[in-house]
Amino acid sequence: KIELAGLCPGWGKKKNRWIMALQEGTQFYIRQMRTMRAVWKDFGVVVYDTKNKSRDDKSAKVYSGAIVELQWESSKWNSATRKLVNQSYVHFVRLQEAAAGPNGAQADVLVKCSRHFRAILHECVLELKKIATATDGDAEADRESYVYQCELFSMMELIWHLCEILYLEVLPVGCLIQQLLEWVRWHSTPYEQLQHDIISAPCPEEHEHFWHLVYKLSLQGSIREARDVLRLHSFAHNSPKVFESMDELLAKMPMMYSSGMASKAELLRSWQEWRGECCRRRDRGDFMLVPELQLLCQVLCGEEDALLDKSIVESCDEWYELMVGQLLFTSPLVLSTDYDVVATAEKCLGVFDAGGGAVRDKILLSALQGDIMNLITLCSASISNWWFVAHLTTIFHHSGILLASQLEYGFKLSEFLILEYASSIMSHPSLWPIALDYLSYCPTQGRHYQSMYVERIPLTSERKAIKVLRACNQYQLKEEAKTVCRVMAMRAYRSGRLGVALSWSLRSKDAAFAASLAEKYFDSYQSLGEFMDLDLLDHLGSAMLLSNKLAFLGKYREFHRLYGNGEFVAAGQLLVQLLVSNIVPMKFWMTILTDALPLLELESQVFNTEQTYALAHFLRQLSPIASQSLDHAAAEQDTSSQDGNNNKVSLLWLALVRNLSRAMLEAAPSL
Repeated sequence: KIELAGLCPGWGKKKNRWIMALQEGTQFYIRQMRTMRAVWKDFGVVVYDTKNKSRDDKSAKVYSGAIVELQWESSKWNSATRKLVNQSYVHFVRLQEAAAGPNGAQADVLVKCSRHFRAILHECVLELKKIATATDGDAEADRESYVYQCELFSMMELIWHLCEILYLEVLPVGCLIQQLLEWVRWHSTPYEQLQHDIISAPCPEEHEHFWHLVYKLSLQGSIREARDVLRLHSFAHNSPKVFESMDELLAKMPMMYSSGMASKAELLRSWQEWRGECCRRRDRGDFMLVPELQLLCQVLCGEEDALLDKSIVESCDEWYELMVGQLLFTSPLVLSTDYDVVATAEKCLGVFDAGGGAVRDKILLSALQGDIMNLITLCSASISNWWFVAHLTTIFHHSGILLASQLEYGFKLSEFLILEYASSIMSHPSLWPIALDYLSYCPTQGRHYQSMYVERIPLTSERKAIKVLRACNQYQLKEEAKTVCRVMAMRAYRSGRLGVALSWSLRSKDAAFAASLAEKYFDSYQSLGEFMDLDLLDHLGSAMLLSNKLAFLGKYREFHRLYGNGEFVAAGQLLVQLLVSNIVPMKFWMTILTDALPLLELESQVFNTEQTYALAHFLRQLSPIASQSLDHAAAEQDTSSQDGNNNKVSLLWLALVRNLSRAMLEAAPSL
């Protein structure tokens, strides 16, 4: 029994794979009368188990205390794969920009981009090999993981290269076989060490792999290298005519990339003339003295039995090496759409007893058959990451191969695979910005996924929160940006950092929370006698218009600044304006009026008659004798507090009366 609580984007698509991942552990827990529970946390699953006390009392459960955190595809993240993600992202964006241009993504652009992706894959393979080699013996599990990933990425490079040749390259007549030969040479086992061992042997032809190497090089189209190995044979000096005859045939073998011929007819005639010469020498018995050379000549003649000979098959590491070799000597002008390609591939699979059973072989066969959808389906099911199918399908999409791949539930196959790939890298703490950018190229569901994932990014620091906020602004996720600011503002408020909380609330334009924080600021000022975070308050600017309380806080700070600079008249006018504008909460009136007391006692006149009457008006409303609308909270103050307020009121009335008399006397001459 597996109980999953909570929601996760893409859960409908990942559910079966999660259950498969937990299947082995689940069977164990079933045998142990246990129940597994799991709760979604950020981008993983926290799994814990319970144990029933008895079959009869299944409600009574004892928690074992074992908690395991599972993360989706976390094993693939290492320095090599992270570099793969980062570097491929750059070329993915360039491809999308080229596709969005007036002419779209042209064939040469697609081929260039494909080669970039393949080069990145190859670099990843080399780095994984280096890491696996450098791993200590104590970390055997890590080394095996790197070896597995190396094999996986090598397979991905093999498949990608073949797809590039078959579907993206624009090849002239006769060049397909040369590209396939290059494909085989690039992905086959290096032979340099074997060649060195043969050369170093006292009698090279007695080396057990001498003729295997000759056949292998011939099937790969490496004719010059094959001739070099044949010259090492002792009979090349003792019976030179036999080996000279074979060397002459190999030297005359027409290679399509260097023939300089334009038409298919000319290429075919050249090849037939050369093959006719090979057949004549075979029939004449020129190589009967050396059976291995006789077999090689039969191969050059394109004899099917010779191409399936045990020695020829054993010289090939993989079935596709044999397939390309057979095509070279039987159908050198073959096209990717010819049936000969598929028929030869299936025959070679049978010879190697593979039967198409291995997943890699099924994928390669699907590519050769031109079955794109089956190729993508097999890759999606068998390759343990979405990088390969997402990028390969994107190139196919821009090349026009997938125009008919509209899925039943609305959006295109390429978009679906990009969504899956972005989802798979979203959990990594440093790769989520790349995932968001990938989602921006998904017009149907991308914005919805962005919204859901941004809300689930753990805001572990203010630096990360600012990075998330910048991403929200980049992709026009306004509500999500507000949510991030509110979360950080509340977190800062709970930790007592009012300045940081106010800064985040201003970013989110949350008027209610900003007003509450402004009130907390003023309460703190009343308690401490000074303001905190003066830099923030001095640079509020237009942000103070967000709420009346925030405007009051900003203006009140400006009053203190004017007062500190000795600008008493301006400070007094601002103080009166604050009261008259009705943005000052009533509980802060006494503080404002108390701040006016030093200005009233100055020798120079600060307040005129009208301003003095305004101050007296607000003081009258606070007087416990004259006002019936006194705040209920103030009425419940203790006796000492009331006495203090009464003393302040008395001093204020006295100062107001004196200031009013002076103001009237100064205004008298003008009457």
